[in-house]
Order: sequence, then C-alpha cells, then structure tokens
Amino acid sequence: IGTCVYILVGAMFILIGNYMHKIKQNYTVGIKLPWTLNSEENWNRTHRMASWLWIIAGIVLILNSFLRTDWILIAAILLSVVIPIGYSYMLFRKGI
Repeated sequence: IGTCVYILVGAMFILIGNYMHKIKQNYTVGIKLPWTLNSEENWNRTHRMASWLWIIAGIVLILNSFLRTDWILIAAILLSVVIPIGYSYMLFRKGI
C-alpha cells in the first residue's frame, strides 16, 4: 500500500505541475502570495518555474516509492513549495 501511495502522490505532483504554468492569475488556484497577485509577470514567471519543480518532485517521489525514505518525501515537498516562494519574492524585489 505504501508504494502505491508514493506513486499516486508523485503522479499527482506531475499532473499538477503539468498544468501549473497554464493557470491564469486568480485568487483561488495557484501560488497566491501578495506579490504574485500584484503583478501578472511575477505570477507567470513563478508558475512557469514552479511547474518544473513540481514535475521533478513528482518524479523523485515516484522513484522514492522503491526506497521509501521519509526525508526524501519531506525534502521534495518542502523544496517544491519554498523555492517558488523565494523566487517570487526575488522577482518582486527586482520590480517585476
């Protein structure tokens, strides 16, 4: 069961990452930070970069289904959330 759960969560990350770059700026779905909602360019760049990270995290989670180490799961999820937030803030500080 654990292996199936890792594979399904990884597939979900890949699926969401595949569609993340297509999300238009809104208040319901996506990386909704004050500075991403303030600038459409910031929104688009952040989601384009985050979509690649989510796809990579999904692949890592599927590969981790065979190793079943918890720290890889936690690291993949944290990095797929923290890096886009930092990138978006960096874009905001640059004035984008």
